Amino acid sequence: MKAVKSFAITLVIILAIGGIFLFARNSIKKDVETTVAATEESNSTKKSTANPIKKAIVSEAIDTYAEQKGGAVKEVVDSMSEEDKDAVTEIIAENVTLDSMSEVQSYVSSGDSAGLMKYAQENLSEEEQKELLEIMSKYVTP
Repeated sequence: MKAVKSFAITLVIILAIGGIFLFARNSIKKDVETTVAATEESNSTKKSTANPIKKAIVSEAIDTYAEQKGGAVKEVVDSMSEEDKDAVTEIIAENVTLDSMSEVQSYVSSGDSAGLMKYAQENLSEEEQKELLEIMSKYVTP
C-alpha cells in the first residue's frame, strides 16, 4: 500500500513538472528567441570608436559645409538617412586628428572641395573611401 501511495505521489509530481515544462516551453522559447535576436542585432551594429567630441565637431562641420555650398550639396546632406550621416561622420571623425582638425576646418570654412578631396585621399583607407563613395552614390546621380 505504501508503495502504491509513493508511486502515485511520484507520478503526480512528474506530471506536474511535465505540465509546467510544457506550459512554460513556449514562454521560454520566446525569451530565448528574443535574446538571440537582440544579441545578433547588437553584434551586427557597428560599434562607434570615434571620440564623441570629434564626432560632434565633424557633424557640425558637415552641416556648415552643406550650408555654405548650398544647392545640390545641401539637398544631398538633407536627404541622407541618419544611418548614412552617422557612417560618414564616424569615418571622418576616426581619421581626423586634433592636429589636422584646424586644416580640415579651414577647408570647410573656405569651401575648398579640392582640399577636402586631397585630404581624404591621403588620410582615408581604400575601404573607407569606397564606403563613402557607396553612400554618396545613393544620393548623387551621375
